Amino acid sequence: MLSLQFLGATGQVTGSKYFLRTATHRGALLDCGLFQGGRALREMNWNPFAVQISDIANVVLTHAHLDHTGYLPRLVQSGFAGQVWCTPATHDVAQFILRDSAHLQMEDADSANRHHYSRHKPALPLYNDVDTERALGFFHVQERHAKKVLQDSMSFEFSNAGHILGSCSVLMEKRFDDQAGSSAPSAPIRILFSGDLGREHPIYLNPKEPPPAADFVVCESTYGDKQHHNIEPTEELLGIMKDVLASGSVLLIPAFAVDRAQELIYCLNSLIRDGKIPAVPTYVDSPMATSVTALYEKYPEEHTMSPQELQEPDKNPLSFSSLHFTQTVDDSKRLNDLKGPAIIISASGMATGGRIMHHLANRLPDPNTIVLFTGYQAEETLGRDLINGATTAFIFGEHIPVKARTLSLTNFSAHADQREILLWLRQMPAAPKRLFLTHGEDGPRTVLKAVIEKELGWNVVLPKLNEIVDLVSLMS
Repeated sequence: MLSLQFLGATGQVTGSKYFLRTATHRGALLDCGLFQGGRALREMNWNPFAVQISDIANVVLTHAHLDHTGYLPRLVQSGFAGQVWCTPATHDVAQFILRDSAHLQMEDADSANRHHYSRHKPALPLYNDVDTERALGFFHVQERHAKKVLQDSMSFEFSNAGHILGSCSVLMEKRFDDQAGSSAPSAPIRILFSGDLGREHPIYLNPKEPPPAADFVVCESTYGDKQHHNIEPTEELLGIMKDVLASGSVLLIPAFAVDRAQELIYCLNSLIRDGKIPAVPTYVDSPMATSVTALYEKYPEEHTMSPQELQEPDKNPLSFSSLHFTQTVDDSKRLNDLKGPAIIISASGMATGGRIMHHLANRLPDPNTIVLFTGYQAEETLGRDLINGATTAFIFGEHIPVKARTLSLTNFSAHADQREILLWLRQMPAAPKRLFLTHGEDGPRTVLKAVIEKELGWNVVLPKLNEIVDLVSLMS
């Protein structure tokens, strides 16, 4: 027996979780993501887990982003006591992300109770810092391209996905040689989980690797209906900076603390170094982004920047003279009085929490503010609302008027577009028996399904939430 159950990211770009169940009724959970976005999505995190917790022997992570790891403390709170596997860089990044998530969960619950804007009395965090520390205690690291054997004749192997530090695709394999004489297949079944696929030409990360042969593929489809603009990210940012400088605006950038904040620093450094813009005062107001930036020196094999560059202040691509990292809450509050031209980079990237919410509450009413989004904005997030032209923003229980200009950059996305996903799939040695499209809203993944069926002739499935697929029966 081998079945695959889809526990998240089915019609949404959030909550990635997939459970592989074996004949012992135990198995492996691929990713353990938090549902993020509007109230309906967030409330899904409170639902009883669709798989009995004791059935989960291992969790295997593709990367550290919250929509792939953020449910882990809740899983542990519910009784999980198995092993969590990831690459070394994912292990380090996940520590920052999960601790920050617990802090925000607790902070949001406390704020809701103090300001009485929650329907729940009292408002509670989904999990706390104790749950998070327990979850981190179950982590184990595994290098890419080294097979790790698990229970029930299962194994996995990581390859580079080129999305963020430590990101990978995961090839799971289930062998049936211990079931001789049964109706089980004679050959192993191989299931490839793409994780989040990076761009064809990342800004500084090493690009994703070609996919290995697999019987089944679970593939992301975030931009399944789109092609990213054919412009260098640095040049796209230059156009925005010319506007900022001419208008004397404060450029407020909601940015993911892992890789996106660093990519922005990298590109600003390039523009300043080449004399295309002056050294604009730039503030990174995200403790997590500050911490993660230091990891690039620790993991030189993940990117194209040399250790020598990163260690020399005058050559460091992730530093420039007018760049400042805030350290304290008071440092963050002082930015309320900042005058332009200036830049504030703060998390979270979809404006769903973190210090960016305070900056938005303060600056959205100011027409001399430019809010710049640099990545995907999920449905029912404030980021999506602002891009769609919202005239008010509901923040901390108050309706904030939106007078600021809202812009977006497309070529900073860390997700492959339709063409890049197809290019990756074309590199498979042979067509899989089924391709399951996940981690995409229904519109984009439906478009991508039609394109793949037309151009590759593959059998493509759009799984539904909690749907269970018998992989053994599909082998015949």
